Amino acid sequence: MAASPVTRVAPPVALIPPLRVAVERFLARSRFAARTRDSYAQDLAPLLAHSGDQPVAMALTHVAAAAYLAAQESLAASTYNRRYAALRSLVRWCQAQGYLADNPLVGLERRPQTRSGPRALDPERVEAVLRGIRDARDRALFWLIYDGGLRCREALSVNIEDIDWTERCLRVQGKGDKPREMFFSRRVSGYLDAYLKERGDPAHGPLFITARKARNPRQADLTAEGYARLSYRQADTLWKEYTPGWDLHQLRHTAISARAAKGYTEVELKRFSGHSSLRSLEVYIAHNRESAKRKAREWERREGGEL
Repeated sequence: MAASPVTRVAPPVALIPPLRVAVERFLARSRFAARTRDSYAQDLAPLLAHSGDQPVAMALTHVAAAAYLAAQESLAASTYNRRYAALRSLVRWCQAQGYLADNPLVGLERRPQTRSGPRALDPERVEAVLRGIRDARDRALFWLIYDGGLRCREALSVNIEDIDWTERCLRVQGKGDKPREMFFSRRVSGYLDAYLKERGDPAHGPLFITARKARNPRQADLTAEGYARLSYRQADTLWKEYTPGWDLHQLRHTAISARAAKGYTEVELKRFSGHSSLRSLEVYIAHNRESAKRKAREWERREGGEL
């Protein structure tokens, strides 16, 4: 008796959603840190504005991806590459879900990006500016960033209950939501204390808040009196009013570079800065003239000054 032919059942075809829905599912993955999710959402926003209502397979063809990236060419290489990385991560996820059969980014590459030295400023000029700030909130915020080498967003995310006044330290949620402790000076302790006294000595809630009550803030970022947590854009605008247009992130660069020049080891710099790897610190060490000079003189003294 002849065997009956085997019927092969095709695997179920994934129901392909619009790109906007796919991106929402992509960003909802639990493994993303909050800051990564926010960054991806921001970098994918231009793509959604153009093609969000199209099915994934139509929105992410090779031609569409090439046209989208070509439209980003006017941006700085760092911004272009960040958007490329977000798109690449989305594409890989869509392929894993069965929304895409092929990789639309084949042949499309990141732009060359020159790695320059840290954008550190002259510490004396920075401290002169900081000493001239009279507003209690602004003085406390900018000295805290400089004193601890904090990222601005790290400083802005601090809550009052994160501060340990006895140890003069605070808990920081670093990049990738990695917690660490930052130890601050007596000077900064005094500035924080003066600022909180001006606010009536609250015991909890956002540390740095706006001067005016918020209209539609997130509840988690709202004080009992209705003031919202200060945003990065607001803080950067304030900083530029005190300076000749310096970028706020330069405060952090200056703090780290100054400590590299004063003899901090690579491991000490890693802990101070919150960098996840020593390699990230190479730019501060390799371009630090004072650190190189100090090491050369130490070697000279060790060898007795002999040639």
